[in-house]
Amino acid sequence: MKAKKKKKKFKNFGILFVGFLLLTNLTSAQLLEIDYSKDKREESSVRVHFIRQGIIGVSSLQHLDLSAEIFKVRYDGKKDAHLSFTVFSTQTIWKGNKTDALNTFSFLMNPIGGTVNGTFFASYPISKAEISKSKVGLSLGTKWIEGQPLPGFRSSTFFDTFSRLGWIHQRLLAEDALQNTSLYFWSYPNLVVHRSSQENRALFFNDELPSLAYGYGLELGLEYNSQLKLILIGQQLVNATPESEFGKFVLRLSLTYRF
Repeated sequence: MKAKKKKKKFKNFGILFVGFLLLTNLTSAQLLEIDYSKDKREESSVRVHFIRQGIIGVSSLQHLDLSAEIFKVRYDGKKDAHLSFTVFSTQTIWKGNKTDALNTFSFLMNPIGGTVNGTFFASYPISKAEISKSKVGLSLGTKWIEGQPLPGFRSSTFFDTFSRLGWIHQRLLAEDALQNTSLYFWSYPNLVVHRSSQENRALFFNDELPSLAYGYGLELGLEYNSQLKLILIGQQLVNATPESEFGKFVLRLSLTYRF
């Protein structure tokens, strides 16, 4: 009996994963990439990375998790345009909140959250100085989220498609060429949109979150020596049901190490 259940669960995972790949290709946290180039690029470049970053994060929803950047392909153009597709995976380490729906909501509000997360990211420069740059940034993606257990052996997973659009500003705070060290700061105020089926909103969020949920966010970050990042993200969905827990401002602090 247990073997049958495991086989069925594996089969469902395979179907969901294939569906995830299709959805990301159809719809297109991204962790922002600092652009270190000071001069105009001589030529465009395409790079591929595997298992490049580890991220530990904690949110004001009392949720501690661990994420990994599994795969990334990026394109950097001559005019500083940037395109990338990244696959993340996030797993829970500790749930301090006893409410299942809020623990699921923590994955929703994490730009790189979800058991599998595929994100397309694009940015285009609008201004450039010697130690600073400003860009328009857009991310589009799909998350496969493992929610709270449901009665009647119903699937506890669902998809959430999302996007962030905003203005990115990065600035070099300190640099020591002899020691090959640097410290960068960035900010990313943005508009946020999340979409899932009404059925999923009812099952996992008690019908207190609309199928199309939208709001705003602000991301602030420090990057030391192109290897260590400290990131603070604040977000709020403004069209949740009044007095709902899902309409509160959510803070998230992450520490990222690049291998």
